[in-house]
Amino acid sequence: MDYQLNKIKLNNDSEYSSLYSWSLEEFDSEDNKVKEGFIPMQIGSVYLSVEKLVYHNNFEGSKYGQESSGFIESEHISGELKTQKKDFQLHQPTSNTFSMFGTDRKIKNFSIQIYKTDNGDRGKLSSFHGKKIDSKKENAYFSAHMGWKEDGDLDVAPHAAEDSLYISIFLKEEKFNKIVKHINDGVNAQFFRIGHAEGFYNMWTPSIHLEDIKILSDQKNFGKDEPYVQQVEIPKECDITPPRLGRLYDFSIYFSIESNISVDDNIENIDEDDYKDDFESDNSVEDSWTEVVSHQLNQIENSGLNLSKSSLVALRLPLWIIAITLLLIFFYK
Repeated sequence: MDYQLNKIKLNNDSEYSSLYSWSLEEFDSEDNKVKEGFIPMQIGSVYLSVEKLVYHNNFEGSKYGQESSGFIESEHISGELKTQKKDFQLHQPTSNTFSMFGTDRKIKNFSIQIYKTDNGDRGKLSSFHGKKIDSKKENAYFSAHMGWKEDGDLDVAPHAAEDSLYISIFLKEEKFNKIVKHINDGVNAQFFRIGHAEGFYNMWTPSIHLEDIKILSDQKNFGKDEPYVQQVEIPKECDITPPRLGRLYDFSIYFSIESNISVDDNIENIDEDDYKDDFESDNSVEDSWTEVVSHQLNQIENSGLNLSKSSLVALRLPLWIIAITLLLIFFYK
């Protein structure tokens, strides 16, 4: 099989030892370095957009030559992912490119599979690309497919080499069912965030926004004891084993539910008569204060109280001051 790979070498004599102690480098067939070194994934985030998620509920039964014991039911969620463009509103000021070590081919195929933990028909231990995992625990894993150039034969059409990346996630039933409900309600995940994963490498950067990502997969040639497809040349007396694809330690799936009614729509729908009623109500309150003061003064003047003219004038002044003060307080409250 023609995987069309460059050489991959481990460099443990870093020119920038204060930043990183070792890196993986690529060399062409003439032993010329293709790119600067890539180091195991730094602290940072990589984002992928989530295409439509689909819920699958399957019933299977196949026991050749034996009495059938019934059908086996299984369920899982699948979806496609794609790289994101730069988007400062989503705090994504960089765009990411993915490629396998040894190639300059961009990975275009990304997929995600989500399963329930302790899916009884799968058993406690499940085989995951040659590895054993405990399906009773919540876990997440990466795997990859290294493509090869095919000239074609009776069963396979000719095709160029294309690479793929797969994510498998095991969730407890409650979380799994919540995602199924989102799918049923038409709510799709906006994006998938990768925080830290084995087998992911990037060029050193002072930023938390990582750009070019190189993948060192755990794919082997066909056969149990065959070597890895991506062979890494390691210097003598070097005990470093570069991490390959496996566990996904830090990730997030983001769902977002938006309101169908905007604030602007609410403002436009407010009846103008409400403003008119409020204004008229305020004016009526102001009028009532002046009426009360005038009425009290008239009562004093018309009563039989033996008050001098100067006393009445002196009494009018504080009452009007009180009335004006109350009006100002009401107006500016």
